Amino acid sequence: MRRKSRERARWLCQKLAPEDYARFCDLKINDLGFGYDPFGLEIESAMLAYSLAQYMYKYWFRVESFGVEHIPEEGPALVIPNHSGVLPIDGFMIAIDIAKNMRKPRIMRAAVDNFAGFLPFINTLFYRCGQLVGARRNFEELLRRGELVAIFPEGAKGTGKSYKQRYKLRPFNVGFMELSLLFKAPIVPTAVIGAEEQYPYMINVKPLAKALRFPYFPVTPFFPLLGPIGMLPLPTKYYIYYGEPFHFYREYPPETVHNPDTIRMLVGKVQGRVEEMIEEGLRRRKGIFGFSLLPFRRLLGAGKGGGPREEVKQLEAKSTSEHHHPNARRHGSHTV
Repeated sequence: MRRKSRERARWLCQKLAPEDYARFCDLKINDLGFGYDPFGLEIESAMLAYSLAQYMYKYWFRVESFGVEHIPEEGPALVIPNHSGVLPIDGFMIAIDIAKNMRKPRIMRAAVDNFAGFLPFINTLFYRCGQLVGARRNFEELLRRGELVAIFPEGAKGTGKSYKQRYKLRPFNVGFMELSLLFKAPIVPTAVIGAEEQYPYMINVKPLAKALRFPYFPVTPFFPLLGPIGMLPLPTKYYIYYGEPFHFYREYPPETVHNPDTIRMLVGKVQGRVEEMIEEGLRRRKGIFGFSLLPFRRLLGAGKGGGPREEVKQLEAKSTSEHHHPNARRHGSHTV
């Protein structure tokens, strides 16, 4: 942006998010003298993106989060969530939640799929908002500079899961663990509940995906049948859980990265914790949209066996009697 455009962007942010504007003005970036950092982050673009997306956060997905105090307020750190939902909306919601609810807001830098780096205009938008292509050297430099980085170790296979496979994690890639040990970055396991149902992804049209150079081309009950309107996500209710950080680097030296068996074992611990948090989140929530549909299902005689992921349906049924854990409190649960 030019100087006048930046001034207009700040004015608009002040109008759209007055309660957060003053906090965000204190955010600092490694400005090279052109208004953005070496990776393209421009503070005004990030603030404007937040100011617009917060309405989706508040009113569409109605996000609730727990345990945000587990995220370090400074220094290098890794946020490691499950990934789902066809489009990476879960990443945007995590970034907004962290900026909004941390005592000292931080900008979360997240990886985007490599194909997004070649999309005109969209790639620049990602860069200006602080996101970048998931090349390892990029994240090495970010951690070296003490940034907060989110890595989705399921990758595109996570967002490409079908509706029948919801909440079944793909094997985690190991790169984040190597980064954690090399740069002494705490790992914050994170679980997102609600993104799996925002797009009921049924079929992947592989020939079309290959022609468009996309990792997948999803068909849902609404897209492409309803055209662009079908791309609107369902208003599922999001719950985000941040677990207590892992500090494996205190016990395992950087040389551990050359021991693949140990690295895979440590990654398994993180994935296992995320799975536990997902199961706990599914037990707590009261329906996909924030309220229980169980009475209507019983009226229609539905839910008698069969169907996808029976264990998830059982967890959702249990949640009618335990909407929230009695010890949980918003933005501060230590129970997951």
